[in-house]
Amino acid sequence: MRTSVSMRLVLVALLVGATPAVHSQEGFRAWVGLYDRAHLGWLENENRIGELCKDSSTLNECYSEHLAPSVSVYSLYIEPDESSRRIGDLIVAAVPGRGLSSLFRAAGSRQATLFTPDLFLQDWGYGPHFHQTVSAQSRDWYKLPRGPWNSAAWLRRESESTHSSVIAVQSGDIIEMSGSGWYVVAAEPDALVLRVEQPADLWCEEGDPPALTPSESTRFSRAELLDSDGHLVFRPKYLKGC
Repeated sequence: MRTSVSMRLVLVALLVGATPAVHSQEGFRAWVGLYDRAHLGWLENENRIGELCKDSSTLNECYSEHLAPSVSVYSLYIEPDESSRRIGDLIVAAVPGRGLSSLFRAAGSRQATLFTPDLFLQDWGYGPHFHQTVSAQSRDWYKLPRGPWNSAAWLRRESESTHSSVIAVQSGDIIEMSGSGWYVVAAEPDALVLRVEQPADLWCEEGDPPALTPSESTRFSRAELLDSDGHLVFRPKYLKGC
């Protein structure tokens, strides 16, 4: 059951700029990126094609090479162990000029299903946002909720690949849930303290923002922020900023 956080806690945080005691520097780990740093460099080929292809005698071959999809395959397992049963593979393609896309192919099958992760923005220049909900973590393994696969699955992502692609919700962030904006008062590893968004939380207009109005906050446990299949029911509200 959700529990109400006292207004006094919010007022203190607003007046002195302090973070409530429940805040964790780690924040609330929410999504893991389904791409590697090499994908981002490959996506930039479209903007760098003049640097990459300068020899007029080989332009066609050079363009074909550097604008072709770069494909990676990530295996999903029933447990966070590569000796456990493999459920299938995520096939991620980085296409210069088009961004990231993915397919899921079940183990033993030749057919693949289009897969769009929970946090996705076609315009890869912002983020990029190509992330899936993290429902649990064990070392460098991430548990993904049910998708085109029939049960939760574990994906191994080496820390070097995921260092900059794991998104943790932090205090001060603004999320969107049930069609409304929510300001993150505090972020714990397994809970968020939220209040309704106010215009001053992200002021993009000229002049000074309006004063914040003291308001009640509510603590949501991780379980309350997941749907029946284990997917987060919220997302960052301003993926492109103002």
